[in-house]
Amino acid sequence: MQFPAALVIIAVAMICLVRRMEVRLVLFTAGLALASLAGKPLVVFEVFLAEMANVKTIGPICSAMGYAYVLRAAGADRELVHLLLAPARRRWWLLIPGGCLAGFVANIAVTSQTAVAATVGPILVPLMLAAGYSPVAAAATLVLGCSGGGSLYNPGDADLVAIHEASQAPMKQVLAAMFWPLLGGFATAVTVFSFLTRREPAGAAAPSVIPPAPAAGQRWKALLPPLPLVMIFTMMPGLVFDALPAPFAKGLPVSHAMLASTIIVLLLCRGELTAKVKAFFEGLGFAYAHVISIIVTASCFIAGLTQVGLTERLVSLVSDTGIGGKLATGLFPGALGVITGSGIGPSVAFSNAVLPALRDNLAVALDLGVLAAIAATFGRTMSPAAAVVIFSANHGGVSVTDVVKRTAPPLLAGFVVVLVIVIARG
Repeated sequence: MQFPAALVIIAVAMICLVRRMEVRLVLFTAGLALASLAGKPLVVFEVFLAEMANVKTIGPICSAMGYAYVLRAAGADRELVHLLLAPARRRWWLLIPGGCLAGFVANIAVTSQTAVAATVGPILVPLMLAAGYSPVAAAATLVLGCSGGGSLYNPGDADLVAIHEASQAPMKQVLAAMFWPLLGGFATAVTVFSFLTRREPAGAAAPSVIPPAPAAGQRWKALLPPLPLVMIFTMMPGLVFDALPAPFAKGLPVSHAMLASTIIVLLLCRGELTAKVKAFFEGLGFAYAHVISIIVTASCFIAGLTQVGLTERLVSLVSDTGIGGKLATGLFPGALGVITGSGIGPSVAFSNAVLPALRDNLAVALDLGVLAAIAATFGRTMSPAAAVVIFSANHGGVSVTDVVKRTAPPLLAGFVVVLVIVIARG
């Protein structure tokens, strides 16, 4: 009777998520219920306490968000967006691909999609309206760019950290496995979206709404957002240096890169230093409250699944090297991403549940982790419950449903390409 009862608990949890109940509450409660069903409820409490202090996840994720907050306080994120959108100011046909690219690149540096949309939106949306695009098209472009997966190229992103920890693969291999599927899927989604989106003749907004270009004296700040990534890639063993001192023999840790970059920004942008330091620690707190908390409760849910034996069944289902296993890998996290409006929860839960059992077959583990992360990310991007979708729709003055209708078909086409790339290289 244990297995049918476990399925009932999971079904109730899914219903609660569909009804927009708090994700963390649902995950923890479901995990506790499953573990209690197996007669081991204390396991969930032990996992909760262990994950609350797991420096392997807290360090990279919190320091990355702290750095993002410092960039915002220094205005460096806005300068990066201005730089990326500069070619599109006088060429309307570049606005959709350029706007998506600006959001994508900004999301690499700032892993909060809503924060990126708040930075890109005031620049991109007026430009698109003035060029003759509809408010729905502008809002959908904002969502697609800012939530299309740029964060999956940031080594401090929760999805990548989960894949790295669960599979025990070096971060270099995780990033390499992610590179082509994400690039192909995002490029396809943007191409399809550009083809389906038409510019309206006339009726454009007044040119006065176009935001002015930034002062030339501040443009150098656009170089600051990618600084941690440059450090990390430069110090990867065998890339630039053949060997590094013992503390960095395996490369520069993500947390070190984020802290070092923060110090550089504070030295270069010395105005309002106290406010920038406060912003860094506010970023740490935001990451813990909104990202680490999801990882903690998702780990509790996985602990419950493991106790009733469902984790083994899930591993056997998706570890098949054929198309069926890959489809299942994309289906579960992707559907949960749409339902919950979160990409982190489904992706991290999947990685923690499946990848540890596949460490002996690292290529398969990485492919499944990449598929789950991209599927969850694309699912969030077309979810009416996602914060970035709601923000972008409100910013454009349009309905969430209209935005989702514009982004869903391109994202589905993009995921087909992701699937093809992963299957072809497997």
